[in-house]
Amino acid sequence: MVRRVVSANGSMRQGKSATTVFGSSRSESRAAVLKDVALRAGVDASTVSRVLRGDERKPARAETRERILQVARELGYRPNSVARSLRTRKTEAIGLVIPDAGNPGFAEIFKGVQTATAQTGWHVIVVEGRGPNHPDLGWERLVFEGRVDGVLVLTASLRDPLVQRVARSGVPLVLVNRRSDGVVGSVVVNDARGAEVAVDHLVSLGHRRIGHIAGPPTIDTGRRRTAGFRAAMRKHALPLRNSWIAGTDYTEAGGAEAARSLMDKSGPDLPTALYVASFLSGIGAMKVFKDAGLRIPHDISIIVSDELALAAHTNPPLTTVFMPVRRMGEAAATMLLAAMAQEPVADIVLPDEPQLVLRASTAPPGEGWRVSR
Repeated sequence: MVRRVVSANGSMRQGKSATTVFGSSRSESRAAVLKDVALRAGVDASTVSRVLRGDERKPARAETRERILQVARELGYRPNSVARSLRTRKTEAIGLVIPDAGNPGFAEIFKGVQTATAQTGWHVIVVEGRGPNHPDLGWERLVFEGRVDGVLVLTASLRDPLVQRVARSGVPLVLVNRRSDGVVGSVVVNDARGAEVAVDHLVSLGHRRIGHIAGPPTIDTGRRRTAGFRAAMRKHALPLRNSWIAGTDYTEAGGAEAARSLMDKSGPDLPTALYVASFLSGIGAMKVFKDAGLRIPHDISIIVSDELALAAHTNPPLTTVFMPVRRMGEAAATMLLAAMAQEPVADIVLPDEPQLVLRASTAPPGEGWRVSR
């Protein structure tokens, strides 16, 4: 039976069902589905499905195709991703594994990942992974239960059995801001050059007694930043004293512990400036120094790796080395999408030059440390 129905704009239309009303009243009650598009376009649902997914094995006539596309736009039709994943065996999602959800530095990397994936319609699932030996790493289940089609990993250590296992499984994987033994496919920034920029700045201010709060030696970024620091100190013919170097993780608590260790090891023979390998470590170190009665930068200058908006709001505002971490995230996601299309991966160092961001935490040497012990 053909019955006339009234659309939202009041015009009379002919439809094939007495229960179907086109226009805003329908869209307000539920989202359009494939059958709605087929009904309004006057074609089979299978034809709509082929047109909307671009299947050219049995192409529709040009006018039919245009009518289907027009109806889909009018109804605001969005494909059912669950049904599509069952049909194609693809989730249309990638995993992004970060070490610490509380670290604001990963937000910039995520923005870069989103820039690349938004253009292709892929979804990003963010998971916190605290290390390869953690007993309940959600991202491992995410990968091996087939919930994602590929994974970006920011947690890899230099010798990481879990990352190696995922790489051997054939699941597309790209390491971000990390490299790991035996795994090909990574995007990093020039951390060694960033450390050199930091040391060059401190030397230009007149500092000759420069220390370093380093990252973990088991992580690629920690090693590269420390190597860059040592190379820059040798370039300027400055002393490299082990008592002026303290290692830590990339956390505020770790930075505080490293600062206390540095003060304990050095005694009265302390540096006048520090290059700190991460933003959060620098925050923790600053608190320890200020609690000890030290003035920043008069008694101790501090420069940290990675520029974050929060750096302008610390006390004093932190001098930083800007690294292109957002572009790193974008490049890594682009590589992963290519890997999922069966293209080869590689190990890439972004060529972008690190940039100095000057604030109030660095200055020429003052009186030096005056701490009662």
